[in-house]
Amino acid sequence: MNGAFALAADVSVEKFSMPALARRLDVGVTSIYWYFHSKDQLLESMRDRALEQYEIALPFTGSGTWDERLRTHFVEMRKLFRDNPVLCDLLIMHTASYGAHPSRVAYERLEAIIDTLVQAGFTSENALETYFSLAAHSRGFAMLERSEGLDTAAGKWAATPIDEEAMPTLAKLAAEGHSLSLVQDGVFEAGLEALLERARQVLKASKKRRA
Repeated sequence: MNGAFALAADVSVEKFSMPALARRLDVGVTSIYWYFHSKDQLLESMRDRALEQYEIALPFTGSGTWDERLRTHFVEMRKLFRDNPVLCDLLIMHTASYGAHPSRVAYERLEAIIDTLVQAGFTSENALETYFSLAAHSRGFAMLERSEGLDTAAGKWAATPIDEEAMPTLAKLAAEGHSLSLVQDGVFEAGLEALLERARQVLKASKKRRA
């Protein structure tokens, strides 16, 4: 399992194969099938471990206001996927193959978070929309970081094609040292704060209607 995670981190779950794992472990490929009868069975076990790591690393607990707790949750989510790229592959890019048990665990987590937001004054519909918008931002960012990391490792990272005459503003920004990559801490933080501020406004409007 450790070898499988190490290989997947280098090549992605998409390009992972049993023969490649056998080469990584320096064993015959048939010996792996004594433990896992198929690649799908191995990936299912990897997904269970990934979900366990996710649950341990991101419990939605602690003190603070609802927005402070959400901010912490999604900042930690981004860090978890950035530091453990295989979790990004298994828990974000391949959610359709979760299976019954992991899906139940994921929805139990979602139920607890939605309940927390409802207790803060959100309607259940607004609570779900708020969580989904923040999750889409954080998970989408994790996917971009994973893709960029794989491209960099494969030597696919090309120079930025900026034409000074056709793109003077972008050329000036690049010359001043500004990155033109989507994957930046400031971009993540700006998006996160914008979504939290929208949620605050939604909550305020909801409380006014009830008053």
